[in-house]
Amino acid sequence: MVDFFAQQQDFAQDSKRLLAYAQLCNVFYERELKLLAEFNLEPSRLSKRLAALPFYIKRAAESLMSLENPLQLDTQNGTWSGKQKRRNPAEKITADMTFEWLDKYAQIGLILPVLVNENGVTWYRLDCIDATSDGKIRLNEHGWFNLNGQSLDSVNLKIVKANKDTMTAACCGHSWIGGDTTFPRTLTLRELLLSSTINWPNLNKPMKIPH
Repeated sequence: MVDFFAQQQDFAQDSKRLLAYAQLCNVFYERELKLLAEFNLEPSRLSKRLAALPFYIKRAAESLMSLENPLQLDTQNGTWSGKQKRRNPAEKITADMTFEWLDKYAQIGLILPVLVNENGVTWYRLDCIDATSDGKIRLNEHGWFNLNGQSLDSVNLKIVKANKDTMTAACCGHSWIGGDTTFPRTLTLRELLLSSTINWPNLNKPMKIPH
């Protein structure tokens, strides 16, 4: 009898996990297909993107479900959720603090939050370091920055020191307008994949991903 109830419990857990996986895949497909339709890509590029889509969607769904972190995963919407600070946590981080952090810990593969400021609205984008050179770092998507966090290409972008508050805000899409909170933004599939590789116990080091 004990074995029977254990089997029933395992089946229920597996069914719940499969449902969550299916929900994530569905919402990612809907989101990415909508974006591809808006890009108006050439047929050859569109064909390549569509061919690669199943791999990245399955990888994202599997990675998000296996990650242990302080956030809650909303499988119906394909988002992370966590309590939003009333004020942007970047306000407590100076350029000197960011410099000291990057000078000590910047290395290829480190996930970090990039603060975006456009027309009075601020939010974060997740990115990772893919090169370092002579007191500068290059991010995979946002290009070159100096070690105090300022972008060398845009006045609207800067890196801020990663801590639990800034990384939570980046993963959950938290946004602010002026001094007030506003609607969260939806992370791209690439950002969600990055969020699944964050080393939450030690934000100063990249997570070692098993091959």
